[in-house]
Amino acid sequence: MYKLAVFFGSFLVWMLMHSLFFSCKKHIFGHRALKNCIRKNGGKALSASWHRSMLYTIYYFRNLNAALMTSRSQDGDLITSVLRFFGYLAPRGSSGIGKGGKEALEVFIEHINQKNLGGLAIDGPTGPPYISKYGIADAAARTGAPILLHIWYAKSNIRVNSWDRTIIPKPFSELVMIIDAEPIYVPPNGSKEHLEKYRKMINARLLHLTYQADHWFKLRDQYPDPRNIPVPKPVPTPYHQAKKRKNRG
Repeated sequence: MYKLAVFFGSFLVWMLMHSLFFSCKKHIFGHRALKNCIRKNGGKALSASWHRSMLYTIYYFRNLNAALMTSRSQDGDLITSVLRFFGYLAPRGSSGIGKGGKEALEVFIEHINQKNLGGLAIDGPTGPPYISKYGIADAAARTGAPILLHIWYAKSNIRVNSWDRTIIPKPFSELVMIIDAEPIYVPPNGSKEHLEKYRKMINARLLHLTYQADHWFKLRDQYPDPRNIPVPKPVPTPYHQAKKRKNRG
Protein backbone atom coordinates (compact mmCIF):
# COMPACT_ATOMS: atom_id res chain seq x y z
CA MET A 1 0.00 0.00 0.00
CA TYR A 2 2.85 2.39 0.90
CA LYS A 3 4.61 1.81 -2.43
CA LEU A 4 1.35 2.36 -4.29
CA ALA A 5 0.79 5.63 -2.43
CA VAL A 6 4.32 6.78 -3.28
CA PHE A 7 3.79 5.90 -6.95
CA PHE A 8 0.52 7.79 -7.33
CA GLY A 9 1.76 10.67 -5.17
CA SER A 10 4.88 11.11 -7.28
CA PHE A 11 2.87 10.83 -10.50
CA LEU A 12 0.61 13.62 -9.26
CA VAL A 13 3.64 15.79 -8.40
CA TRP A 14 5.09 15.07 -11.86
CA MET A 15 1.85 16.17 -13.54
CA LEU A 16 1.56 19.31 -11.39
CA MET A 17 5.16 20.32 -12.11
CA HIS A 18 4.66 19.82 -15.85
CA SER A 19 1.48 21.90 -15.80
CA LEU A 20 3.02 24.64 -13.66
CA PHE A 21 6.20 25.11 -15.66
CA PHE A 22 4.41 24.74 -19.00
CA SER A 23 2.25 27.71 -18.00
CA CYS A 24 5.24 29.93 -17.22
CA LYS A 25 7.03 32.20 -19.68
CA LYS A 26 10.72 31.36 -19.57
CA HIS A 27 13.74 33.56 -20.31
CA ILE A 28 16.81 31.32 -20.58
CA PHE A 29 20.27 32.87 -20.89
CA GLY A 30 23.20 30.57 -21.63
CA HIS A 31 21.36 27.55 -23.05
CA ARG A 32 23.63 27.40 -26.10
CA ALA A 33 26.76 27.49 -23.94
CA LEU A 34 25.33 24.64 -21.87
CA LYS A 35 24.66 22.49 -24.93
CA ASN A 36 28.10 23.21 -26.39
CA CYS A 37 29.85 22.34 -23.13
CA ILE A 38 27.97 19.05 -22.73
CA ARG A 39 28.64 18.13 -26.36
CA LYS A 40 32.32 19.08 -26.10
CA ASN A 41 32.75 16.78 -23.09
CA GLY A 42 30.89 13.86 -24.64
CA GLY A 43 27.90 14.27 -22.33
CA LYS A 44 29.91 14.37 -19.10
CA ALA A 45 29.11 17.44 -16.98
CA LEU A 46 27.98 18.55 -13.51
CA SER A 47 25.11 20.99 -13.12
CA ALA A 48 25.11 22.92 -9.85
CA SER A 49 22.79 25.36 -8.13
CA TRP A 50 21.35 26.22 -4.70
CA HIS A 51 18.88 23.92 -2.99
CA ARG A 52 16.21 26.65 -3.30
CA SER A 53 16.28 26.14 -7.08
CA MET A 54 15.60 22.42 -7.27
CA LEU A 55 12.06 22.49 -8.66
CA TYR A 56 12.68 24.12 -12.04
CA THR A 57 16.18 22.63 -12.21
CA ILE A 58 14.64 19.14 -12.10
CA TYR A 59 12.20 20.12 -14.83
CA TYR A 60 14.79 21.84 -17.03
CA PHE A 61 17.26 18.92 -17.05
CA ARG A 62 14.57 16.23 -17.41
CA ASN A 63 14.96 13.16 -19.62
CA LEU A 64 18.74 13.58 -20.04
CA ASN A 65 19.69 10.47 -18.01
CA ALA A 66 21.14 12.76 -15.34
CA ALA A 67 21.95 11.60 -11.81
CA LEU A 68 20.73 13.42 -8.70
CA MET A 69 21.39 12.08 -5.21
CA THR A 70 18.52 11.83 -2.71
CA SER A 71 18.20 10.80 0.94
CA ARG A 72 16.98 7.49 2.38
CA SER A 73 14.16 9.14 4.34
CA GLN A 74 10.45 8.69 3.61
CA ASP A 75 10.52 12.12 1.95
CA GLY A 76 13.36 10.70 -0.13
CA ASP A 77 11.04 7.87 -1.29
CA LEU A 78 8.68 10.38 -2.87
CA ILE A 79 11.45 12.57 -4.30
CA THR A 80 13.23 9.55 -5.80
CA SER A 81 10.02 8.40 -7.46
CA VAL A 82 9.37 11.89 -8.86
CA LEU A 83 12.91 12.05 -10.23
CA ARG A 84 12.46 8.73 -12.00
CA PHE A 85 9.33 10.08 -13.70
CA PHE A 86 11.51 12.92 -14.98
CA GLY A 87 14.12 10.50 -16.32
CA TYR A 88 16.76 10.75 -13.57
CA LEU A 89 18.99 8.18 -11.93
CA ALA A 90 18.57 8.77 -8.18
CA PRO A 91 21.23 7.08 -6.00
CA ARG A 92 20.16 7.33 -2.35
CA GLY A 93 22.20 8.13 0.71
CA SER A 94 22.72 10.71 3.44
CA SER A 95 25.72 12.01 5.35
CA GLY A 96 26.58 10.10 8.50
CA ILE A 97 27.70 6.59 9.42
CA GLY A 98 25.53 3.83 7.98
CA LYS A 99 23.30 6.16 5.95
CA GLY A 100 24.59 5.13 2.53
CA GLY A 101 26.09 8.47 1.57
CA LYS A 102 29.44 7.04 0.50
CA GLU A 103 27.83 4.29 -1.58
CA ALA A 104 25.44 6.75 -3.25
CA LEU A 105 28.34 9.06 -4.08
CA GLU A 106 30.24 6.21 -5.73
CA VAL A 107 27.20 5.39 -7.90
CA PHE A 108 26.91 9.08 -8.76
CA ILE A 109 30.62 9.35 -9.69
CA GLU A 110 30.48 6.19 -11.81
CA HIS A 111 27.45 7.55 -13.68
CA ILE A 112 29.31 10.78 -14.50
CA ASN A 113 32.39 8.86 -15.63
CA GLN A 114 30.20 6.98 -18.11
CA LYS A 115 29.74 10.33 -19.91
CA ASN A 116 26.49 11.38 -18.28
CA LEU A 117 25.16 14.49 -16.60
CA GLY A 118 24.98 14.83 -12.82
CA GLY A 119 23.35 17.45 -10.64
CA LEU A 120 24.02 18.73 -7.13
CA ALA A 121 22.38 21.23 -4.82
CA ILE A 122 25.65 22.56 -3.51
CA ASP A 123 24.33 23.91 -0.17
CA GLY A 124 22.20 20.83 0.51
CA PRO A 125 20.88 18.68 1.91
CA THR A 126 20.29 20.73 5.08
CA GLY A 127 22.17 24.01 4.63
CA PRO A 128 23.18 26.51 5.75
CA PRO A 129 21.80 28.29 2.67
CA TYR A 130 24.09 29.84 0.07
CA ILE A 131 27.21 28.14 1.42
CA SER A 132 28.61 25.48 -0.88
CA LYS A 133 29.80 22.15 0.46
CA TYR A 134 32.92 20.35 -0.80
CA GLY A 135 30.92 17.74 -2.71
CA ILE A 136 30.71 19.58 -6.03
CA ALA A 137 34.45 20.36 -6.14
CA ASP A 138 35.30 16.79 -5.11
CA ALA A 139 33.02 15.28 -7.77
CA ALA A 140 34.51 17.54 -10.46
CA ALA A 141 38.07 16.66 -9.41
CA ARG A 142 37.34 12.93 -9.44
CA THR A 143 35.53 12.87 -12.78
CA GLY A 144 37.15 15.68 -14.77
CA ALA A 145 33.64 16.91 -15.57
CA PRO A 146 33.05 20.66 -16.02
CA ILE A 147 30.82 22.39 -13.48
CA LEU A 148 27.92 24.29 -15.07
CA LEU A 149 26.54 26.78 -12.57
CA HIS A 150 22.99 27.99 -13.04
CA ILE A 151 20.28 29.84 -11.15
CA TRP A 152 16.68 30.83 -11.79
CA TYR A 153 14.10 33.14 -10.28
CA ALA A 154 10.37 33.72 -10.75
CA LYS A 155 8.81 37.16 -11.02
CA SER A 156 5.74 36.01 -9.07
CA ASN A 157 6.51 33.27 -6.59
CA ILE A 158 5.87 31.59 -3.26
CA ARG A 159 8.78 30.99 -0.88
CA VAL A 160 8.45 27.86 1.23
CA ASN A 161 9.08 28.34 4.95
CA SER A 162 12.08 26.00 4.99
CA TRP A 163 15.81 26.43 5.57
CA ASP A 164 16.45 26.93 1.85
CA ARG A 165 13.36 29.08 1.13
CA THR A 166 12.46 26.93 -1.90
CA ILE A 167 11.04 28.96 -4.78
CA ILE A 168 7.70 27.90 -6.28
CA PRO A 169 6.57 30.07 -9.20
CA LYS A 170 2.93 31.00 -9.38
CA PRO A 171 1.05 29.73 -12.46
CA PHE A 172 1.66 31.83 -15.59
CA SER A 173 4.54 33.66 -13.93
CA GLU A 174 7.73 34.64 -15.75
CA LEU A 175 10.98 32.81 -15.04
CA VAL A 176 14.54 33.86 -15.71
CA MET A 177 17.35 31.31 -15.78
CA ILE A 178 21.05 32.13 -16.08
CA ILE A 179 23.53 29.42 -17.06
CA ASP A 180 27.15 30.43 -16.58
CA ALA A 181 28.96 30.72 -19.91
CA GLU A 182 32.28 29.70 -18.33
CA PRO A 183 32.36 26.13 -16.97
CA ILE A 184 34.62 25.49 -13.98
CA TYR A 185 37.15 22.66 -14.16
CA VAL A 186 38.70 21.32 -10.96
CA PRO A 187 42.10 19.63 -11.48
CA PRO A 188 42.55 16.31 -9.65
CA ASN A 189 44.16 16.90 -6.25
CA GLY A 190 43.02 15.29 -3.03
CA SER A 191 44.12 18.00 -0.63
CA LYS A 192 41.57 19.87 1.46
CA GLU A 193 43.22 23.19 0.61
CA HIS A 194 42.79 22.48 -3.11
CA LEU A 195 39.09 21.68 -2.73
CA GLU A 196 38.54 24.69 -0.48
CA LYS A 197 40.01 27.00 -3.13
CA TYR A 198 37.52 25.77 -5.72
CA ARG A 199 34.65 25.61 -3.25
CA LYS A 200 35.10 29.32 -2.57
CA MET A 201 35.34 30.05 -6.30
CA ILE A 202 32.13 28.12 -7.01
CA ASN A 203 30.31 29.78 -4.12
CA ALA A 204 31.33 33.31 -5.16
CA ARG A 205 30.41 32.75 -8.79
CA LEU A 206 26.97 31.33 -8.01
CA LEU A 207 26.23 34.20 -5.62
CA HIS A 208 27.15 36.55 -8.48
CA LEU A 209 24.68 34.85 -10.83
CA THR A 210 22.04 34.73 -8.09
CA TYR A 211 22.20 38.49 -7.58
CA GLN A 212 21.71 39.04 -11.32
CA ALA A 213 18.77 36.64 -11.57
CA ASP A 214 17.05 37.97 -8.45
CA HIS A 215 17.25 41.60 -9.68
CA TRP A 216 16.52 41.12 -13.37
CA PHE A 217 12.76 41.69 -13.39
CA LYS A 218 13.27 45.10 -11.78
CA LEU A 219 16.17 46.04 -14.07
CA ARG A 220 15.42 44.35 -17.40
CA ASP A 221 14.43 47.57 -19.18
CA GLN A 222 17.95 48.80 -18.49
CA TYR A 223 19.64 45.40 -18.81
CA PRO A 224 17.83 43.11 -21.31
CA ASP A 225 20.51 40.47 -20.62
CA PRO A 226 20.73 39.79 -16.86
CA ARG A 227 24.38 38.79 -17.21
CA ASN A 228 25.18 42.47 -17.77
CA ILE A 229 23.74 43.60 -14.43
CA PRO A 230 26.58 45.02 -12.28
CA VAL A 231 27.09 43.11 -9.04
CA PRO A 232 28.42 44.77 -5.87
CA LYS A 233 31.46 43.40 -4.07
CA PRO A 234 31.24 41.60 -1.78
CA VAL A 235 28.08 40.09 -3.20
CA PRO A 236 25.21 40.36 -0.69
CA THR A 237 23.57 36.97 -0.22
CA PRO A 238 19.78 36.72 -0.46
CA TYR A 239 19.79 35.50 3.15
CA HIS A 240 21.45 38.70 4.36
CA GLN A 241 19.10 40.83 2.25
CA ALA A 242 16.06 39.14 3.79
CA LYS A 243 17.49 39.58 7.28
CA LYS A 244 18.04 43.31 6.69
CA ARG A 245 14.50 43.80 5.39
CA LYS A 246 13.11 41.99 8.43
CA ASN A 247 15.15 44.16 10.80
CA ARG A 248 13.96 47.33 9.09
CA GLY A 249 10.36 46.23 9.49
